[in-house]
Amino acid sequence: MCEAAYFILPIMDSQMIRILGLAAIVALSGCAAPAPLVIAGSGVHAIARHDENIKVRSAAALKDEPDLLTYSMQSIGRGKATEAIQTYMLGYDNPDYSTNMKSLALYQIALIYMNRFNDDRDDEKAREYLQRHREEFPNSLLATRIQGHLEILRKRDEAPVTDHAAQLLKEVDREALLAQDLTPYDADLNPMSERAIAEDRTADAEAVYNIVYDNVASGDEMRAKSLYQLGLIFMSPYNKDANRMKALDYLRKANEEFPDSSIREKVAMKITELLNRQN
Repeated sequence: MCEAAYFILPIMDSQMIRILGLAAIVALSGCAAPAPLVIAGSGVHAIARHDENIKVRSAAALKDEPDLLTYSMQSIGRGKATEAIQTYMLGYDNPDYSTNMKSLALYQIALIYMNRFNDDRDDEKAREYLQRHREEFPNSLLATRIQGHLEILRKRDEAPVTDHAAQLLKEVDREALLAQDLTPYDADLNPMSERAIAEDRTADAEAVYNIVYDNVASGDEMRAKSLYQLGLIFMSPYNKDANRMKALDYLRKANEEFPDSSIREKVAMKITELLNRQN
């Protein structure tokens, strides 16, 4: 059963704690996002088509911008981009959040605003957040990517993207976007981790998970799950950068630093599995 910790919508509690951590590692427990509510009586076909349209838009958004986190991608697919931006801003405005978490929040907001498959695409706001990021975090590891996206926006100014998201979606290859990767990944890998392995972006995923782990305000549960995902990524036989010792290090860290987490038994089992593997 999925845990309540993987919400993909803004979580409003008295302290607004762990918002960005939850957004950055959507479905950390390995569960899929819940299906959207559809008007009762619309029929199974209508529901299936609705879900398919969400998948197509999400996949198109990700293809347009590979740096989107799973939460950002799904928010665009579900037409919830505004809510995602509000969620990221809650993390950015939280005084307990680390510099890296705030940097990640601004970057994701800019990517959402400039994505061509976002109904509320706004290149000017995207530029505003990219420039804001450059000013506030000049030494960020994202600096090169920030400059690259500013250049994309400059080129758009010369040749404006006039088609709306709905029109662009009519032109995409739906079959290709809906094609599923049938690789039998570990069931506990979440969508972002699977993407990292499938697309050879494990370094990017490692950076994101470490940002969440290093951010004490993320909470012990989310920090433990970040380490667990890293362990799963580096022990996966489908990861070209698989590293048994690295996986062990992350899993042992999760076991030692967070002995009361909900995944402690899973972590222990994975450690045993790795220790029993042949070198």
